[in-house]
Parts: sequence; C-alpha cells; structure tokens
Amino acid sequence: GDSANTDAISSKLREVCPGLYRVEDAASSKAHELLLAAAQTNKPAERSRMVQEAVEIAKGIAGSLRLDVIVSHLTAVHAYEAVVEVCLAAAAKKDPQGLALHFYQHGENMDDTSGLSAYTARTEAYRHCTRMLETLLSSSNNIQTSPSVPKIPGPAPPADPSQLEPAQAGQWAEQVFQTMVASEDEILHATLYQWLIDNRYTDRLLGIKSPYLCAYLKRGIAQHPDQLHLFDIIWKYYEKNGQYLPAAKILDKLSGRHSNELNLKSRVEYLSRAIMCVKSVEGETSRGVGQLLTELEEKMEVARVQLMVLEAASNIPSAAASLPRLNSDLLDITTLYQDWAEPYQLWECKLAILATAGHPDPLLIQSIWTNIIDRELERLAASDVGTKKRSISSKIESLGRLYSSSSKYFPLEFLVRKLELFSCREGGGEYVWVPLCLQKIGVDLPRLLDVYNRIYLAKESMWLTAGNELHILHVLSSILTMFVEAPMSVASSADRRQFTVVCQDAVSAYLGELYMKQSEATAAMISRFRDIQAKLDRLKY
Repeated sequence: GDSANTDAISSKLREVCPGLYRVEDAASSKAHELLLAAAQTNKPAERSRMVQEAVEIAKGIAGSLRLDVIVSHLTAVHAYEAVVEVCLAAAAKKDPQGLALHFYQHGENMDDTSGLSAYTARTEAYRHCTRMLETLLSSSNNIQTSPSVPKIPGPAPPADPSQLEPAQAGQWAEQVFQTMVASEDEILHATLYQWLIDNRYTDRLLGIKSPYLCAYLKRGIAQHPDQLHLFDIIWKYYEKNGQYLPAAKILDKLSGRHSNELNLKSRVEYLSRAIMCVKSVEGETSRGVGQLLTELEEKMEVARVQLMVLEAASNIPSAAASLPRLNSDLLDITTLYQDWAEPYQLWECKLAILATAGHPDPLLIQSIWTNIIDRELERLAASDVGTKKRSISSKIESLGRLYSSSSKYFPLEFLVRKLELFSCREGGGEYVWVPLCLQKIGVDLPRLLDVYNRIYLAKESMWLTAGNELHILHVLSSILTMFVEAPMSVASSADRRQFTVVCQDAVSAYLGELYMKQSEATAAMISRFRDIQAKLDRLKY
C-alpha cells in the first residue's frame, strides 16, 4: 500500500542522502502519511489505529517536527486532544533541562537568555493548543442557519468538512480544555491562564482547581501592579475558594487605590464586598480580623459621605472641575468638609460629615438645619403653602431616618420651633402636619407633648409677631386629640396610665390660662380642651 511505498522511499532516501534525509524526516513522513490515510478511511477503528500510531511517532520526534503542519493534520481528523499531547512532547524535547520553568518561577529575568529561549520555545508550542481551542469555541458559537435556495438547479453541494457542528465543536473544546488543565506542565497552565484572561473567560479560569493558578495570579499582580483586572481576578479566586481574609485585603487595597480607571461607586462596591468577606471568615477569632472589620466599616461610612458629596457637587457647575478627584481616590472626612462641603455650602453633606466624624457642635448643627430648611423654602418660593409643607415634611422624614436616633444631630426642640414658626407665619389652619411628620420617624406622643409643652411654657413673643399667639396651643390640642382618639398608640398600659395623668395636668394648666384671656379665639380653644378633658376622664385601662 501507500504506507509501504512511503517506507521504501524513505529508506532509499536515507541510504542515498543520509545528511539530508534523517531518521526524523522519515518518521515525520510516516506520521503525515498515516494521518492523511486516516482522513480518507471510512472505518472508525482503522482511523483510530492510524491516528494513534501517527501520534506515537510524532511524540518521539516532536522536537524536530513542523508543529503547524502536524497540528493541521491532526485537527483534520479531529484528533484534538492528541494536539495537546504532541505540543507537550515538543516543548519537553526543546527544553530538556527545564530551563523555562526556572525562568518563569524566578521573575522572568530577561538577562537569562537560555531560560528566555526555552520559555519562548515552550510557549510557542503551547499557543498551537490555545489557537485550536479558540477555533473550536468559535465553531461552537456558530449559529446554524436553514439551507438556502440553490442558485442553480441540481444536487446540493457537499458539506464543508471544515465547518464543525456547533454542539460537537463545543464538546471537543471542553475535552481539549480538560486535557490542558490535567497536565502537570506549569508553563502550559500559564499559557492557558493568560489566554483565558485575554479572552475574558474569567469564570472558566476561576473554575480551575490547580495549585498553579494561585501562584500564577500572585506572580501576575507582583509583576504587573498597574493591571487592575488581575487584582479583580485574584480576589474572586480567593473568595471562590473560601480564602475570605486574603480576598478582603485585596478588595480593601483596590478600594483605596489611586486610579482614574475606578469610579467612586466601584470603590464603595469593593469595600462592601470586603466587609462581606471579613464577616465570612470562620475560625479566625484573632484581633486582626476584628480590627480589619472595624477599619473597613469606618472607611465605608466615609465613602458613603463621599458619594453624597459627589452627588451634591455634580449639580453645581462651579464644582465640575473638582469632580474627578472625588472618583480617583477615597478621601478623608476633613478633606471632604474643607474642599467641598464648606466652599460649596453642601448643608446635608455637612450634617453627614459631622455625624460620621462624631463632632457634635450644637450651634453649627442648628445653623446647618436652618439652612437646609430655608433652602427648601427658597426653592419653593412660588408654591402654595400645602406644597411647601409636603416638601418640608419629606425632607425632615428622609433626614430624620438617618439622624433622629441622636439628639446631637437631630435637635428636636429646635426643629419643632423652626417648623412651627414657618407654619404660624404661613397660616392655613393646619396644625397637625409637623407632629405627623415627626411620628413617621419614630417620635412618640409623650415625647411630642413634652417638647411642645416646653415651647408653650417659654411664652415667647415670636408667636404673636408671627400672627397667632395661640398657635402652639392649637398644635397641643391636636396632639392630645390624637391620644384620646387612639390611646393604644401608647403601647403599655402603665405608660398609658402615666401619660393620661400628664395630659390631664397639661389640659388643666392650659384651661387655667385660657380662662384668664377671655376672647372669641380663646372661647373656641376652651371648648376644645374641655372636650379633650372629658375624654381623658373617661379613658379605661
């Protein structure tokens, strides 16, 4: 047969031209001849035998083979895994002393010319594997279309043998991938990992279970500290493998890294993930873990304020030039206050900064709240009183949810006086909107009555100046009415009983003063407080 003819010709060539036609050339011709014959046969068993024989021959002379030619022959008969075997054999023949691995593991020193040459020879061999993998994956993603109408009559043209069935190509790609991963050749692994990273197959990379991967990633961030995507991959690797503390430390570094590639939102996400990782650490009760968690949570508080500053400053044209700085770094609380909140008068940001820093300055806090409310009213100058009240209520509710738990940053009595003075000046006859707003953020009726009662007892002249001397009494009557109409709003029976006594004493005091100011306005108030008094007396427990 053809094979016998090839053997005879090869033997004659070696005999006649031993310097030009070596044993390796004869073996190479034999391997190619077998693969060409395998491509022609319709007998699967015969094809498999020929391919296996050709692969064994090729592995024996792999160092002197034209890899591109043998790879093309092997892929033509779909012997994809054999390509990996032959490439591994070729790499080993070209680097018999293992110089490439020493070069790779010791920092890839370019002065090591022998190591560099061996490393280059190995990686070039392995690129045949990654190129083949790329071709198979590309074929697996090809969408098969319905056959088109032929342009000329007659039988359909034969199928293109180079076009693989997508499902079959996908299976072969997976087999090649697993064969490469199963190899113990660290340089092959490194070549595969780099190919996966370059082609953004991060999930496949992270799914590999190999000690070589962690070493590769560590080496990558040490050699290329400027490449953010490598840091992104290594924290995901640590997290996926349950190494939460190293993952948290990488994430922490990423969040604080000076870079224009990262925006502030990404930094906050890194911090959030780092906190989750530290909280996932098990069996680590050392002080270091607790300390790291505290540091991360403190950073997160400041970063959230920075987000708030960025959002507020984004609406100020004069601040546009400084916005990149808010994205390129995590800044400290003092810088945020001095460089943004103060010069651009970002009042809500000032409040957040003071609360985060734990800096309770009562006069400054009151000034900030005054400006927050006044700015809201300035914005709504042309609106009707109902719109103003709804908007102010919404603002107090949103900020109150953040700060109402601390009287240092939510000065309740000051705010009530400020809001009720606005309400008194605007008029409109609606006296319950401020108490209702404050109830929504958790201020209960006993607290409300106490605050309003103190304001009433202060007997300030500003209420008369604002247009209604009885304004606070109107609000007090509304608060008391809330209680008598829904006494269960004060939860425990003991608290209800005690609060009822407080209410009865207050009503008696208000009536006593109203009796001394007989007028048409006070007459209506007296009637209302008497009604409240009667309902209080009837309350049962």
